[in-house]
Amino acid sequence: MIERLIPTRWLPAWMRRAHPLVRFHLARRQNNRLRYAVFGSAVGLFLFFGSLSLPLLFLFLWLAILVQQTTLAAGRVHETRDRRTWELLLATPMPRPDLLLATWAGNYWQLNRSWVMHIYRLLQGLAVIGVMVYSLWLAEFPVQHAALLLLAGLAAILLQPLVESYFGGMVGLACAGWLGQPVGALGAAILTVLLYWSACVGLIVLLLFANTGGIGLGQALAVLVLPQIVPLALGYAAFRLALRVLI
Repeated sequence: MIERLIPTRWLPAWMRRAHPLVRFHLARRQNNRLRYAVFGSAVGLFLFFGSLSLPLLFLFLWLAILVQQTTLAAGRVHETRDRRTWELLLATPMPRPDLLLATWAGNYWQLNRSWVMHIYRLLQGLAVIGVMVYSLWLAEFPVQHAALLLLAGLAAILLQPLVESYFGGMVGLACAGWLGQPVGALGAAILTVLLYWSACVGLIVLLLFANTGGIGLGQALAVLVLPQIVPLALGYAAFRLALRVLI
């Protein structure tokens, strides 16, 4: 959503759709079987737990998007290596960090136009709005801090899908470079995002329900802000590792 609000000229060169490497990856066909398998697994888990809760569906779809982003990034590296084009990309005068960032950007734009991403964005927005409503109306939240809460919620709706995609993509690139064998790299990448997702869900639940007397300002802001800061920091660490093992 945020990319529609920012003029193209304000985006870094490696993020623009007109970038040669971004266009190269956008031209590659996406594995639709993987998309359907991941989305179907999320829906299957949702039905298995027997709940019609939209937040629960969002949590499983959140995991599905993370898995798809990280496997797509790792697959791009293995695909270019198999086709002997990775060495050609390294020989270009493109800055080395831009090579990885443009690879992620191409995957991001490709996944961003899929119907799975649209559903995820809708559910994520509803989940954030639900947290704000719970904080303002159903809990003992100070009204004078409502503007701060609304600002944090708006930032979460706009930024969280982007930073989550960045984290997943960089984990995929790092695992593909660190573990050259495709199956091992995919397994390590999926395990990493699964552990991250489990820790995030546990932390969010703990923050929301730790205080039975009502949610406070710090708890509400932590629920909205931490899902943006943590994946950004971890994604940058994975990016530095990918630079070391791939370039």
